[in-house]
Amino acid sequence: MLLVDDTWNAGNHVQSAAAALRFAGAGTVVVVVLGRHLNRDYEDTAAHVEQARLRQFSWDVCSVRPWAHS
Repeated sequence: MLLVDDTWNAGNHVQSAAAALRFAGAGTVVVVVLGRHLNRDYEDTAAHVEQARLRQFSWDVCSVRPWAHS
């Protein structure tokens, strides 16, 4: 089973998805994680990246924009 995870948008945990696939009968789960590269020259991206570096990491909050995931 191939699991492709988009961690930037969804924020879901790949381990949980892999565990669900295994529970559903998948013998082997292979994970490919896709991510984005930020263009620091685009609008206010550089400022958001610097602000994100100052915040404590949380799985529940976007690392670029301070919006909680729900």
